[in-house]
Amino acid sequence: MIKFLELKRSLAARRYNALCLYGNDEWVKRRALSNVCEAYGVQDDGFGVDWLEQPTAESLSLACMTPSMFCPIKLVVCQGPFFPEAKETPSGGRADNKKIAEKTAELRKSLCNLLDNADGSFCVVFLADSDKNFLNINGLETVNCNRLDKTDVVRWIVSYAKRQGVAVDNLCAQLIADYCLLDMSRISVETQKLIDFGEVTPQSVEQLVHKDAEFAVYDLSEAIAAKNARRATEIYRGLVSRGEEPRALFALIYNFYRRVYYVKTSAFSNDELARYLGVKPASVGYAKETASRYKAIQLSCALQYLAAADARIKAFADENEVMNLLIMQLISL
Repeated sequence: MIKFLELKRSLAARRYNALCLYGNDEWVKRRALSNVCEAYGVQDDGFGVDWLEQPTAESLSLACMTPSMFCPIKLVVCQGPFFPEAKETPSGGRADNKKIAEKTAELRKSLCNLLDNADGSFCVVFLADSDKNFLNINGLETVNCNRLDKTDVVRWIVSYAKRQGVAVDNLCAQLIADYCLLDMSRISVETQKLIDFGEVTPQSVEQLVHKDAEFAVYDLSEAIAAKNARRATEIYRGLVSRGEEPRALFALIYNFYRRVYYVKTSAFSNDELARYLGVKPASVGYAKETASRYKAIQLSCALQYLAAADARIKAFADENEVMNLLIMQLISL
């Protein structure tokens, strides 16, 4: 298995007949595929890459055996499931498990035969959610394209900027990662913006990188947890002055403290909570940091304050007054 950040070096060191780019981050998969195209001298312009949707063994073999007219190596990209997937039955069980296992074994054998006879004229790339069924196939290497953790995100920012001729230290890279909540789609855009600006300093990051609204709420919650009323009101007024609606900010704060309460009282992992709550794992991580500063009973009280504020907003009270009072109530916990 190759990690995403090691893929370029691995591609420079050797050629692969087949790769499986698997994971839960689509940006990482797209960038990994771009690295493969670059390493093999292929342009994804509609002619250099053969895209197959849910290919059969026959269509895959035919695509690999048909030479490319425009590139030295034929790149075949398979999206959608190649191996059959189990389906739920009305009773909640799995249907036709034996048939699925037999079909999977048949496809694995066909793929092994294709790769055993590979002469270096093609490379197959599978885009998958999981590496299941792609393990232990001679000639095929898996590439982990799961979400990057903060350490890897910082490494990516520093190395990407270095390749562009701009120095970025770890502190600035961490600020970019935090402000974008480890979302690589946003991080790539914001990092490029700073590179185009010409220098990356804490000041330029603060001025040019748009903070994710959820991070701004985390910033506000940190000031509240520290009982810093002046800082908390400054953050709130700054958000309103840049165009954020008080009602929308209230919704974000309500969701954040609800998340903090669940994190405090739950034994689930970050990934499990993120899946259940429908948020990014980084959001759960920030909630966990805030939760460590409260007792469960304090967070229960915070939810009561939030519910009361919600009722006042729905009763058409002045939203700014409601928000300022709410901030003071949360600080008093």
